[in-house]
Amino acid sequence: MLNFFKYRTFALAAVAASVMLTSCSEDGDDNISYNVPTTYNFQNVNYSGQTARIAMLGELDAYIKRGHTGEVLDAQVMRNMYANANAPFADASLNTSGKQLKDKTIATAQTTFEGFFDAVATASQSAGAVASNGTAGILTTADNKKYLVDANGVEYAQVIAKGLMGAVFYNQAVEGYLTDLKIGPAVDNTTVTPGEGTKMEHHWDEAFGYFGAPIDFPANTTNLKFWANYSNQVNPALNSNKTMMDAFIKGRAAISAKDMAGKDAAAATLRNEWERLVAASAIHELNAAKTNIADQAKKSHYLSEAMGFIMGLQYKTDRKLNNTQYEQVMAKIGTNLYNTTSTDIVAAIDILSAAYNMDAIKGQL
Repeated sequence: MLNFFKYRTFALAAVAASVMLTSCSEDGDDNISYNVPTTYNFQNVNYSGQTARIAMLGELDAYIKRGHTGEVLDAQVMRNMYANANAPFADASLNTSGKQLKDKTIATAQTTFEGFFDAVATASQSAGAVASNGTAGILTTADNKKYLVDANGVEYAQVIAKGLMGAVFYNQAVEGYLTDLKIGPAVDNTTVTPGEGTKMEHHWDEAFGYFGAPIDFPANTTNLKFWANYSNQVNPALNSNKTMMDAFIKGRAAISAKDMAGKDAAAATLRNEWERLVAASAIHELNAAKTNIADQAKKSHYLSEAMGFIMGLQYKTDRKLNNTQYEQVMAKIGTNLYNTTSTDIVAAIDILSAAYNMDAIKGQL
């Protein structure tokens, strides 16, 4: 039921543990010199709320994927995990965290995701039956991986996970924490709260928290979560690891040094590059679907991932992919993934690639 879908790099030379930057202040009268560390290592950093929501999505994703084994899923369990109601998490600290995914999901998409919970629960009523065009059930890959899909071949586990990466983590960062609302001139950058820093520092840290990377990324690529994981996957073509991490570190150092011009430049880089990361991740999955066109289970799996990522591109106001192009991409993928052809997939890739100037790298993603 896919009617739901209608709607550069900072070059930092590492000298010992940090570099020295000199920048003009916001009014241009003074020069500001300060050290920029080579890792996200600052005083008074706290992004525990973001860490909690990343863990919540991890548990929600794991529950939905139990449908791949033939387990019948309960939409209310998913709703509880989404809204953190009725102690739904195995990690008890999440139940008492006061955090949830639902209230941080862009408002226009909250009912969409709850509809997806209903859809995957309904698909799971097949209880392990073999899926086919028009019949929900389990698709099995040539190498014996199993995926629960609906009657149209849609794997909602992937649509939900990738969609919430966009509707919560990406949207919260690029439409909230990296804008004037949270780091603009009206936001306090003087009063330090122990363990959190100034309001501006804290908001920047929260944006970093949604990226899902360790503080020494990309030198350390272990235990990457969601966006950091996908950044690492497309990094050979996109150079997203260094671009994103350098900007996060530079911007945080700039805020602490009262270098508002440096902060603004770093925020602009992150907003632009994160959107490119979303688009590149979609192309990455579309390429995988094209490569595996003869294996319906893999084709459905990768197309479902791509659909979730493409949804995320809607959740930024100054996005490069306009509404018409969005509808064109989704139309090429189609509502029945059994019918999606290689030609359709190539056309979807080309629309995204043209919008994001990725023609030179689209084949490498």
